[in-house]
Amino acid sequence: MHSTDTSTAIDRWVETGIISAEQATRIRADVAAHKPRHTSLVSEALGYLGGIIVLVGLGLALGFSWDRLDTAGRLGVAAATTLALLAAGLPIPIARLGATGTRLRGVLWAAGTIGAAATLGLYGDEVLNWDSSQVALLWSGGAFVVAALSWVFNRHTLQRLATIAFLLIAAFWATDVVTQSLDVGSATQRFLPDLAVWVVGVVWLVLALLSVIRRADGVVLGALGTTIGGVMMLEFYWGPLFALGTVIALVVAAVALRELAVLAIASVGTLIALPIAVNRYLPGEALWTALAVVGAGLALVATGVFTARRNREPSPVA
Repeated sequence: MHSTDTSTAIDRWVETGIISAEQATRIRADVAAHKPRHTSLVSEALGYLGGIIVLVGLGLALGFSWDRLDTAGRLGVAAATTLALLAAGLPIPIARLGATGTRLRGVLWAAGTIGAAATLGLYGDEVLNWDSSQVALLWSGGAFVVAALSWVFNRHTLQRLATIAFLLIAAFWATDVVTQSLDVGSATQRFLPDLAVWVVGVVWLVLALLSVIRRADGVVLGALGTTIGGVMMLEFYWGPLFALGTVIALVVAAVALRELAVLAIASVGTLIALPIAVNRYLPGEALWTALAVVGAGLALVATGVFTARRNREPSPVA
């Protein structure tokens, strides 16, 4: 709706008594405050375009000269790029640009977080000469710290996504490094890192439900981490049952919380785990089991359609 149309509608609402003059004044002020600014959109577009050009140019430069650079040169290029991306987000006037500034800073700092991971990975590999597990823990743990600090100063979805992503990776490799130093069996050594990922997802989901972290996307990110952890255990004999139990619990939570995104994540997890469970536990009855699964799925679809049609019918009170 154009501003003139909005103003006319507000005047009509005042004349017909729908709203008071004071309410009209407040509505006009709110509309003016949230009116999109051409300058902020231009700044955002230029920031994105400039960032892309920087990455493309840097990639070309490194591609041509990477083999010619020594370790110090490679680290210098990676660290300088990371610091430049992180520093570029600092002077953005969030108070004036609002959501546009938050998005632009979020993109720059997310790119800087990835740059920090690359820098630390290079340092651990070429300077410290650590093994692959220790290097992975170094770059994922360091990137998690950078992402978490960015999240503190910029409450954007990209910062939350980067934080949980690197936390899941760091939990996996931290557990892997610890189990390598312990006298445990190979199966346990493979299982515990996967379990760590699942636990992090569950904890994140619970914290979001308790509103310790932002619930709007925290629930979705927690469900995603939990599902990833469950799917990672499919290699074990009991893994499909564990994964199916996880997605069933997520479906129940999604219905109770009315979270469509969580239901979608659980559906993807089911799509991955269910065929593996059928083939592993019922290899001789795969056809009949598959047909039973199809029937159960159709029954669920029919129930969903019936429920939706009932919800659309107006109640006597309405």
